[in-house]
Amino acid sequence: MSTRELSADRQRRHRAAAAPVWPPVLPALDVDERELLANWLRGSADSRPWPSLLDAAGPTRIELADRLGDKALAAGLFTLKEKFERGRWQRAGIAWVELEALQRALGLPTRSERDAQRQALADRLAALMADALVGEAAQDLAESRMALKPAEARAALLQALVTWVAAGQQGLRRDFALYLGHTKAVADGEWAWLERHFDLPALGIGPFAPTLTLAGAASLLWPDARRVDLAALPFVTLPTEALEQLLSVAPVPTRWWLIENRASFEKQAARLAPGTLLVWIAGRPTRAWTAAIGRLLALAPAPAAISADADPAGIEITLAAAQPWVDQGLGWQPEAMEAARLSHPRAQGLGAYDQAALARLAQAELPPMLAALRDAMLARGLKAEQEGWL
Repeated sequence: MSTRELSADRQRRHRAAAAPVWPPVLPALDVDERELLANWLRGSADSRPWPSLLDAAGPTRIELADRLGDKALAAGLFTLKEKFERGRWQRAGIAWVELEALQRALGLPTRSERDAQRQALADRLAALMADALVGEAAQDLAESRMALKPAEARAALLQALVTWVAAGQQGLRRDFALYLGHTKAVADGEWAWLERHFDLPALGIGPFAPTLTLAGAASLLWPDARRVDLAALPFVTLPTEALEQLLSVAPVPTRWWLIENRASFEKQAARLAPGTLLVWIAGRPTRAWTAAIGRLLALAPAPAAISADADPAGIEITLAAAQPWVDQGLGWQPEAMEAARLSHPRAQGLGAYDQAALARLAQAELPPMLAALRDAMLARGLKAEQEGWL
């Protein structure tokens, strides 16, 4: 094999092809050699210890690795570092002459391409962080250490969710998967991830119809004397469609109380004062949820207290949940969302989505409590979840 020494002493030497071709081109390789070379070229390392290349080959392909090493060195694909041990020169490691050119020749992704994909993903997530619906989930994804491909897939899910809700779509999970392209477009793990961030039925995606969860001492009456007594259970979840035919709510409450956090909702449902009807805000209010609340208010008008997390998203959720009261000229006010909540021991720093939401809220006319919370978050750079105190 024709090679030349780049450097050498009694213990070490560095060899290269005698007449390398620039840029490097692949030598004639059989199928097994080409497959092993592709395995060696995966990743972004410009140099590799020879033992790691043997590990990639496995114990049954040592001769193949040696033969491929000779061909690759002679063709100028890499330079070879050797050390003198036990009376002979032993391969110690290699340095690829032009890693990305070789990767492209074998159809492998290059570091430059991966860097470009990561930047494109970062840009996509930054845009999604500006969206009130998916911004928090996009922020969590941007701050995670997830590999590129699954992170791209989850970003695509968030984008699809934005367009699904904007278009007023309703359906089962199968319908949302078809919206993405085919029924198996969303794996079980991705559904679990979406469930951690969103109330999917409230967004018109689920195995069942959109629902509304209530608690309190009142009876709901439908035609033909059909009724539900809320006081019989700690709380009741009803299909929003069923509320379209509701005839009455008795007695009419003295106030409504809306709570964002599910654990806080269930805790307060167990200790609810007479005259209060409690509603769980299942994530961002959707058309179905808002319409159901509007129907209840038409039958049982009363002012509302609204409690959400002491964070920018919590303010936006509070304003959206209050809209049925605004539409019907009824009073509402935030509750347990004082700026002092930011002193809770489990308060967290603001992320990129939080900053974007605060920018949206900067010029908004807010009730005094929410305005003070917004200004305190801007000044202190903190947010807190209502489960810590409610």
